[in-house]
Amino acid sequence: MNKFFYFLLCTIFLINIYWVNGKLHKKVPGSLRFLNGRPYEGFRGHRLRIPEDIKKKLDSQYNEENMEFYYSQKLDHFNYDLRRWNQRYFYNGDLYKDGGPQFLNIGGEGPISIYDVVYPESPFVTWGSELGAMLFSIEHRFYGKSRPFSSQTVPALTYLTSKQALADIADFIREMNIKYKIKNPKWVVFGGSYSGALSLWFRQQYPDLCVGAVGSSAPVQPVVDFYKYLNVCQNSLFNNGSYTCGEEIKKGIKKLIEYSYDDTKRPYLSLLFQLQPPLETTTLNYKTLQNLYSSIIGNFMGSVQYSRVNAGPYKTGLSIPDVCGIMEDMTKDPLDKLAIVNKYIFENTYDRPYTGMDYSYLEEVNFLQDVEYDDNDLSASASRSWIWQTCNEFGYFQAGSAGNHSIWGTSIPNNLNIDLCTDVFGSQFNIDYIKNAISNSLSFYGGSAGYNATNVVMPNGDIDPWHALGTYNQTDTMIPYLIHNTAHCADMEPPSENDAPGLTYVRILILQNIKNWIGLTFNSNKSIKNFEKKNNIENKNNINDKKEKLIDNLEISKINEIPVKFNSKLIKNTNKEDIMKKNIGMVHGLKSPKVNKDDIITSSSDITIGFIEQKLDHFNVTDIRTLQQKYFVNRKFNQNKSIAFVMIGGEGKAGEKWVTLESLPMIELAKFVGADIYQLEHRFYGDSHAPNNDLSTDNYQYLTSKQALADLAVFIKTMNNRYNYVNPQWITFGGSYSGALSAWFRELYPDLTVGAMASSGPVLAKTDFFEYLQVVQKSISTYSQSCADNIALGFELMQKMIMMQDGRDFLNKLFNFTYPWNINSTVEDYDVQSFFSNVYGNFQGAVQYSLDNTGEYVNGYGIKDVCEIMNNQTNDPLVNIVNVVNYMNTMYYDSSTPVPMSNTYKETVDFYKTASYDNGGSDAKSWLWQTCNEFGYFQSSDLGYNIFESSCNVNIYINICIDVFGPQFTRNTIDQNIIRTNNFYGGNKNYYGSNVVMAYGSVDPWHALGSYVYDKSRNLISYLIDGTAHCADLYPPRDSDLPDLKYKRELIRANLMSFLKLE
Repeated sequence: MNKFFYFLLCTIFLINIYWVNGKLHKKVPGSLRFLNGRPYEGFRGHRLRIPEDIKKKLDSQYNEENMEFYYSQKLDHFNYDLRRWNQRYFYNGDLYKDGGPQFLNIGGEGPISIYDVVYPESPFVTWGSELGAMLFSIEHRFYGKSRPFSSQTVPALTYLTSKQALADIADFIREMNIKYKIKNPKWVVFGGSYSGALSLWFRQQYPDLCVGAVGSSAPVQPVVDFYKYLNVCQNSLFNNGSYTCGEEIKKGIKKLIEYSYDDTKRPYLSLLFQLQPPLETTTLNYKTLQNLYSSIIGNFMGSVQYSRVNAGPYKTGLSIPDVCGIMEDMTKDPLDKLAIVNKYIFENTYDRPYTGMDYSYLEEVNFLQDVEYDDNDLSASASRSWIWQTCNEFGYFQAGSAGNHSIWGTSIPNNLNIDLCTDVFGSQFNIDYIKNAISNSLSFYGGSAGYNATNVVMPNGDIDPWHALGTYNQTDTMIPYLIHNTAHCADMEPPSENDAPGLTYVRILILQNIKNWIGLTFNSNKSIKNFEKKNNIENKNNINDKKEKLIDNLEISKINEIPVKFNSKLIKNTNKEDIMKKNIGMVHGLKSPKVNKDDIITSSSDITIGFIEQKLDHFNVTDIRTLQQKYFVNRKFNQNKSIAFVMIGGEGKAGEKWVTLESLPMIELAKFVGADIYQLEHRFYGDSHAPNNDLSTDNYQYLTSKQALADLAVFIKTMNNRYNYVNPQWITFGGSYSGALSAWFRELYPDLTVGAMASSGPVLAKTDFFEYLQVVQKSISTYSQSCADNIALGFELMQKMIMMQDGRDFLNKLFNFTYPWNINSTVEDYDVQSFFSNVYGNFQGAVQYSLDNTGEYVNGYGIKDVCEIMNNQTNDPLVNIVNVVNYMNTMYYDSSTPVPMSNTYKETVDFYKTASYDNGGSDAKSWLWQTCNEFGYFQSSDLGYNIFESSCNVNIYINICIDVFGPQFTRNTIDQNIIRTNNFYGGNKNYYGSNVVMAYGSVDPWHALGSYVYDKSRNLISYLIDGTAHCADLYPPRDSDLPDLKYKRELIRANLMSFLKLE
């Protein structure tokens, strides 16, 4: 009994050690040690790790109670709300001299400290001492002890925004001016990392309340997919570590992923990293493994971000030289070295022995769902607050979606971050919410390219991954500085004899500018060299926001008319769909219309087929090379009115049906108005071959939308001359990509046409077109929720099965893989994603062309048909998915047995690399080029929770671009090209054409990239047709057409008629 009481007393004693305010200290999930670029203790938490001897001296010199204050702050600055709360701040007036300035340290996503205003070695206090400043540090609402509410429920967190925080600072400054009777206030605001952005934004929003701002390492560019973070990490490890270091990390991560798929090797991972619980006793799913990968990669993120920053443990350790020292030890296996780094980082960060890693995603969610403040661990509640801010305003999600065959692999999809928002805060915090929130932040603050203020200094370190979201706009009083060989907020920490020269200089630069702002001196900043390594930053201002003007000096060209090679009586539908390689996750194209038995086909005597000689490069007068471009002409309905309609060819072979099938709406209108009908095949596609049939990257530089539009301009001028048109009235028609061309032609060459019809034209270029699968899911769910649910169950099961050998064996049999994943096979993440994208591509096609009056889709292969299969309750969902794949394949193949399923990335790359005009792969390769070079349109599953799970990350498409066309096609290059495309054409918000009708189908995924600007003043009209799919309005009418399609066709016809001047 005595032993029992003794044990009980000991237990109570131990509990009391950890029990503060009635709460046990929470166990921190491993993934939160460094999540999305933020250490658990906050972006600048390490600043408080002051050497013990200095800390003791400061503690004896200053009494915190005499310097800690609370200000009664408004809860809501933008609505009539009388509620107030107490906001903490520290004030040090000991250094103040009459007439001196007021320095304000803006708190970020963590608690403030008395050391912020008394630590003499920090530049903030040093400069304050020199200039006789009042020193203030204000804590951010919802962090530390500044708590507007007693808990952090979602309704409470709605008051946690950067706008409210800036208004807090404004009210605080006004109150301090009164409290301390400051007659001539000269406030200078300071901040680093997130609070650095706040500092810059404060100067932008409240220029009357401060004379200047210093924003160090300030991420002023909110972004959903901050892929550049890991990209900079990789570059910094190679450049500031070594090539060996980077390559060994790459090998280690690759092996980590391979072992996680191997039943026999997972126990080794559990032992090596001391995983809690072991992987072999865990129910494996994608998020579990992704969270594990994220936790391990986080070790390197922190080492790069704070490399040799002169504060806390980073002064002498935990940095690039230290982790690279471990990784460069070639006596050890790369995977083992990852574990050594993991242990080293933990023990030197937390000053205690490594006891293992908790990698559970669910435990991370549970931790962040806790709404209570933890006074024993302020970082716990700060983690929830900061995750809220990223989900609600900024994004900053650090996914492994840079492509570029990154050393991090494809291990961290953006789904992991988006789903975390949903799981922690509720289902409404999905990708749509996040995307809209970030768009609002960009509109309000301007982003990095739109930032504009006076009297600001904006330092960034080129090692620091956050510098990629900095602003580098420059004027005489807006001073960016990129510091070579420096990391995150290094300029805010105490000077060191090991500081890089640029770091020493930037501190001098900051002080000099502060003196300018407060009126002590004036020195011009014109001669400042702001970038030590200009090639290390992306200067967004290099992208010309102004519309480029194409000078129309295009001349008529030679034509060669050839004998007509078709018999109108024999024109019919092909037995099978033309096979264009089902590009990995990329379904596109305007398909040929369906010919019915009663349809009238224009006689061959009224048809001309010819080739026009086009310049290879319309924009280089010294280049005399040419190519031959095919065209069709139907003059059956000519009434000598000089009216002409032209169907613009897109990313495939031009077919005679578009000029001969008289039930087409375009041809019916041509009959009515007496128009000639043309079709111009797109350069490099179909029979309009590239010069010398050369599909090399060098030759592909002449395959662009601008060259294609110039082709059309030359063609129209040539036909005007050929047929002696007087005051010609041309209307362009196009669908899908050629729909966008039709719209763009009205922008660039408005004098050559009177109007345009653009059906399903994706006028917004976008790298990660995750919205595509969003619409696929919505369209299926609208038709049948049970169908969508069964697809989700099937994909969830496939993802679980693919992680186990017995599951892969089962999938091998079901799908008849081209390269089965047998027991000795290495499972590569790119191969897995290739497989999944090939599976969901079947659902993409079924949705995109559902009920379109084209080819096989007339009678099947749409949403209804695949959902009939998916809702078959006699099979489980996975078997039904296999049956959908087999069913969709019958559209392409005459085979009584299932077609083998491609399951390797290499097969896709090899297809493109070997594509030619002879083997039929040229069109697919040419379209891939255009997406890599101009448009993106990459249809990933990076949209958070969806029925296809985390199937395919956008970086697989980037890597295909690289492997097919060359290493220059990095994610950054592709993004920049897409920005140029949108700047040039205006995107979907700033389209500037006139006399244009745009039409989209609500079922069609491409409608997400459409323009819905309706401007009567310039006859810009846009329709969303309820219930229809891709380009449905261009196909022949049917009795079964939906009511809205019938109605919108009549409106479109009337709109096009209004563009013509008819006698």
